[in-house]
Amino acid sequence: NDRRWQLVLSCLGCERAPFGQGSLVRFRMRMIANNLDKRLVARTVEIAKKSGGFGWQKLRVALDSAPLAGAGRVEDTWNLIGRAMAKVVATVSAAVDVDEATIISEAKLTALTADSLKAALDLDWDDDESQRIGLNKLLDEVTSLETWVRRRAKGESSKEPLKGALEQLRLGVGQDIEPDPDGGGSRITEGTAKDRVISLGDPEMRHGRKSRSKRIDGYKRHIVVSNRLVLATAVEPANAPEHVAAERLLTAAKQHGEVAVVDVDRGYLASPAIEALHRAGVTIHSRAWQPTNNGLFTKEKFEIDLDTNTVRCPNGVTTTIPPSRQARFSADDCVACVLKSKCTSSACRSVTIHESEALLIQLRRRRRTPEGRRELRKRGVVEHTLARIVAIQGTRARYRGRRKNELDLNRAAAIANLMVASR
Repeated sequence: NDRRWQLVLSCLGCERAPFGQGSLVRFRMRMIANNLDKRLVARTVEIAKKSGGFGWQKLRVALDSAPLAGAGRVEDTWNLIGRAMAKVVATVSAAVDVDEATIISEAKLTALTADSLKAALDLDWDDDESQRIGLNKLLDEVTSLETWVRRRAKGESSKEPLKGALEQLRLGVGQDIEPDPDGGGSRITEGTAKDRVISLGDPEMRHGRKSRSKRIDGYKRHIVVSNRLVLATAVEPANAPEHVAAERLLTAAKQHGEVAVVDVDRGYLASPAIEALHRAGVTIHSRAWQPTNNGLFTKEKFEIDLDTNTVRCPNGVTTTIPPSRQARFSADDCVACVLKSKCTSSACRSVTIHESEALLIQLRRRRRTPEGRRELRKRGVVEHTLARIVAIQGTRARYRGRRKNELDLNRAAAIANLMVASR
């Protein structure tokens, strides 16, 4: 770790110096506070430019993402609430100078009297009724703890760090618990909350998916590449859609030259920045979203003419696109149509026009041509670069928190860039 940061210092033009105890942590914090890690990546690009082996007049940039498993421990509802309770006890103990054992005893927190919460509850985990009783007992102890804090540490509860510890406890209960519709108190919520906190060790971690079959517990790391060099990076919680990072990455890429071509995965297409580039004349290469319609005609069977604001169905009937962007054919035309059984099961057919429909039409047309498919294959460069960064950084986060892991990603990107410049 020390040697890696020495490389960072060298690249930034700083003198090499050994890190003493704690100084490496302070150095990282200064890097983050001043965005020096982002400057580091830009500096490696400048070094590569000096070699003269790269063209920067018209940039072809590509975006991609990879999962990054979080460093925090992923916890279920029981352990999340238990750890949050333990954190409140430890924090309030320091705030009011009362022994933790005394707080546990006075607040009657039996859930915190063993090495683990589940050992303290000692439930039959195969019995639903036993779990229901145990959960409501745990929630009663949460209430008892909050009552003790209000009585003995009311002033401190509005200040950090006790305020934050209490908020984490309430969040853990609020996101996972709901009233039992059958009566008898509360139950664990069916399904998963949209933005569920999955770890107290790293509250910014989230459940997400890279694909339907692959779940991510942590973050997604994003890069934008041109000339095989990483121009910028971003780290987002795993549940954040790909397009969230697109604008930041493309804005950073524009600092290195005029963007003429953009290669992206279809997940980035929802970004307003991609649509803005398309309208500005930038060429976008991506696989378009593939429409499905349960075996019936999809939107691709219809001729959409945005110049005349019309939609023509496979049977030759034309309708206009209203301001609502929901083009609807008349019921009379659909009932008399010989293709109705292949088109719709409703009384009439409608076609929704996407805000980026012009781009999507263009992408679908290109996909049908050999030249268009050849251009799509050029996106493989960013996948190879991302694989190199994953090899440098690893598959698991080194730090807790989104910004610290972005710093680590920038360091890995800088090393990858120097390797390219060296070759």
